[in-house]
Amino acid sequence: MTEPQPPPKWNDRLVDTLRSRGTLLFLAGLLAGWLVFADHAREGPLLVTLHNDSDVLIESVWLDFSHALSQSSLYEGRLQPGERRRIALNHPPGAGFNMKVSYADGESLEFCANRGVSGRRQEVRLYR
Repeated sequence: MTEPQPPPKWNDRLVDTLRSRGTLLFLAGLLAGWLVFADHAREGPLLVTLHNDSDVLIESVWLDFSHALSQSSLYEGRLQPGERRRIALNHPPGAGFNMKVSYADGESLEFCANRGVSGRRQEVRLYR
């Protein structure tokens, strides 16, 4: 007479489950579903390069922008003539942003920049 076999241990059952064809197909289906349906577009900041294309020092640049339920302001100081500076905004491309530019000679400009411009890398050329 043969002795009864002891029940398999939990770790043996786990290994058997992981080796089964059903588990392999289930994991392959999860991977395929993630590849097809997940949003893989990485959203990052809107990178804006300011160019001082005038021959006058820019004392300050104020940027005001908002979307959804948030509103932000950003201050950039002193851009020398010919200088450029890259800034990062938490703002969707194409929505535009308000700018106030103050020059060293007392003149200032206010305008909405880059409304309708797509892409996460944008430029604003400041000249008079």
